[in-house]
Amino acid sequence: MQIGTCHWTEGPKCFDRICRELKEIMESKNYKSIDDFKNKLKPWSKEGVTLSREAKMKNKVKKGVESTKSSPNTDNDYQMLSGLLMVLLAILLADKLNYIRL
Repeated sequence: MQIGTCHWTEGPKCFDRICRELKEIMESKNYKSIDDFKNKLKPWSKEGVTLSREAKMKNKVKKGVESTKSSPNTDNDYQMLSGLLMVLLAILLADKLNYIRL
């Protein structure tokens, strides 16, 4: 499900990113092949996700990378996109109800 969602939002380039991230994880844990960690993964849990996010944030801070919070520009982009979609929805609804003709 997550791969499908990722593909929907990022497009086919997501597979290159996922492969790159998997290679980085394997290198950091000294795994040489998939068989080295097969059947060693822990089941999904909220606690595990929280620990994983905390570890990622610590690594980003260590590397001097900005936090993953959205920037003001990203917020403005979402607001603009939302407004555009609302206008489009209003036009389509008005056309459907025969208030206007396109």
